[in-house]
This record gives sequence, C-alpha cells and structure tokens, in this order.
Amino acid sequence: MDSNEKLVTAILTQAVTDAKYTGIRKYYLKQKIEAINWIMTNDPKFDYYCKLLNIEPSYIMNKVKKHTDTRITRKQRVILIPIVKALLKSKSYNTPPRPQAKEVLHG
Repeated sequence: MDSNEKLVTAILTQAVTDAKYTGIRKYYLKQKIEAINWIMTNDPKFDYYCKLLNIEPSYIMNKVKKHTDTRITRKQRVILIPIVKALLKSKSYNTPPRPQAKEVLHG
C-alpha cells in the first residue's frame, strides 16, 4: 500500500470512527454528523475515495448501517440542534465538486 492509499484509508477509517461517537462534546458531535452525512448520502468525494481503494461505497455504507451504532442519544440531540442548524445554513456544507486524481494524490 503506497502513502496515498494509506492516507485515503485513514480518512475513511476516521469517518467511520467519527460516525460511532457516543459522547457529548460539541466538536466531536459535529464530526459525527458530518461523517454520517458524508458516508450515507453518496457524497462524491466519499465515492471517489472508495474507488481509489477499489471499494464499493455501498460496502462501507452497509457495514456502518449494520454494525455501527450511529444513533443520536437524547443528550446528544439537545447539544446538536444548534450545530445542525448552523451546518445546514453553512455555505461550506454544500458538496464541493468531485476532486481530480491529482488533488488527492499530489495535494
């Protein structure tokens, strides 16, 4: 596995880890919501990273659905309401264009 594949593997692994977060810290809850959204909504960048590793995006999606507790607890929900509202209003929340291979492989 070359360094680019290791980087993409680390990105995908971190997204799954973030989606499983069970605590109540605002920063990590925001990461949880973004990771779940990124994995579950066919985000072009997620699909692209999966394809770089020859993984079907649906494989990771199904693993997360079946084997990961991504539920939002009551305590998390109270904290997340303003975070989600801010995310939905954010311009940066819109899906960016699909990256070119050079962007991922060469920065």
